[in-house]
Amino acid sequence: MSNAVAWHTAIAHRFADRYNHSPAFREREAVWRSVIDRYNKPGGHVLDAGCGSGIMAALAAQQATHVLAFDASPAMLALAAESLRPTAGKVELQLGAMGDRTLLQGRSFDLILCSSVLEYVDDWWSAFDWLATAVAPGGTILFSMPNGQSLYRRAERAVFRLTGRPAYYRHVRAVPVLFDVERGLHQRGFVLDDSRFYASAPVLSPVLRPFGLARYSDTLFVVAARRV
Repeated sequence: MSNAVAWHTAIAHRFADRYNHSPAFREREAVWRSVIDRYNKPGGHVLDAGCGSGIMAALAAQQATHVLAFDASPAMLALAAESLRPTAGKVELQLGAMGDRTLLQGRSFDLILCSSVLEYVDDWWSAFDWLATAVAPGGTILFSMPNGQSLYRRAERAVFRLTGRPAYYRHVRAVPVLFDVERGLHQRGFVLDDSRFYASAPVLSPVLRPFGLARYSDTLFVVAARRV
């Protein structure tokens, strides 16, 4: 994952600025706000794994008592520190990566957030299992990944194999199908409590969404996985 961290460090400011100017990133924030509002317990404890510039941690801090947010990119963490100043000490920031044993130290969380991180890990199920050890009884993990059923994603991967573009695909390790994700969650004692497709694909999403076929167009999905 080290190359992915370096890449995100290089684009940190541009990435964070997209939440101000990009319709796609505004949609991402709206979707995540909705699922966080649903699963964030008032007074609960939240972990934001791979917090980036701090957008999700800020949303969680609106109801949570405490949010631990970590990222492996110092540049991203610096942006998060700036954007999270209004949270009045509710958010604890740490520099660290998935699987870092010094991060969790036996702590448990009512809600774990992981937005567009797992696809960059060599073995994303191992990373999920590491996060799962920190889920409190009855707690929930919210995570998003690239949608492997998306026709746009399939075309994108084919273009990358031919041209090396888009550049970020050099670092992507997993583009799963939701059905396989649900099966893996079940094997680990989690249930798929909710799933949503989002991130509009040019041409395809406006055509397929009205027919309830967003799974074949939208480029991301977010999952709510609840421990049973």
